[in-house]
Amino acid sequence: MVKGAAYLILALLILGGVLFALLGERARSLAAIDRRLAGLTTPGSAPVRSSVAISVPERIAPLLAQAQLEITVQTVRLLALVGLGLVFLVLVLAGPAFALGVLLGLPMAALSWLRGRARKRVDALTEALPLYLDGVRQLQAVGNSLSQALARALADASPVVRSFFDTAARRLEMGAPVAETMQQLADRIQVPEVSMIAAAIRTNLRYGGSIGAVFTNLAHILRERLRIRRELAAATSEAKVSSRVLIAMPLLAMIGLVLMNPAYLDFFISDSRGRSLSFLAIGLEVAGILIIRRMLRLEF
Repeated sequence: MVKGAAYLILALLILGGVLFALLGERARSLAAIDRRLAGLTTPGSAPVRSSVAISVPERIAPLLAQAQLEITVQTVRLLALVGLGLVFLVLVLAGPAFALGVLLGLPMAALSWLRGRARKRVDALTEALPLYLDGVRQLQAVGNSLSQALARALADASPVVRSFFDTAARRLEMGAPVAETMQQLADRIQVPEVSMIAAAIRTNLRYGGSIGAVFTNLAHILRERLRIRRELAAATSEAKVSSRVLIAMPLLAMIGLVLMNPAYLDFFISDSRGRSLSFLAIGLEVAGILIIRRMLRLEF
């Protein structure tokens, strides 16, 4: 049953790759036509960028924005070829059951890496935002407008703040509305602290008041959030270490048994009952990891 499912999924994956290649070829043809038409209408215009970002699911788009990654057709094609090659290699060397495991594990590993990168980038952004708000407030106090202060404060801000706010700063320099620009940034990256800044600016522009006092209070709130988050991390550090030990114990025990008795794995590889028990053990291990992670996930 597992062998049939593995071959079926591999066949569907190959079919999906062929369809994706055909659709990509059609998209390139349409893009070439668009470039020719653009060249006819505006001969002196710059060439269109060949690496065009593709649309992604709404659940993945904020993660990509937080991780500051752009998925293009070339990137998807390269990842698909590497994944297919790895799955085919495992299929030849270890059989369809392990190939199915690799096929299911690769997307999970990629998603886990993407979430980790996004979390690191967002943590660095939230730590640097209070200083950026202080800079905006000081520039406003010496006579700059709100849009000028938001753009000029990036010169002394942290590099991670500049990387997230550069697009918004360019829009502000071109005369875009401040509230709309900041709200677009907040909607794109979906970071609570940036959403708070956008909401504060939008409320102040609508009802009036001192924006400097608003930024002062907002910077204080963000610093308090950082302090509480560090306290939560310190309070749960012991539990996180214990969870890592519990997760590693079965793996270390299996490695030790294999080193002491290499024939120990023969039953779990060659016998159908052993393979069923292997998949059951792997499933229970993965379920335990997910449960422990969910128990230790504290969001503030």
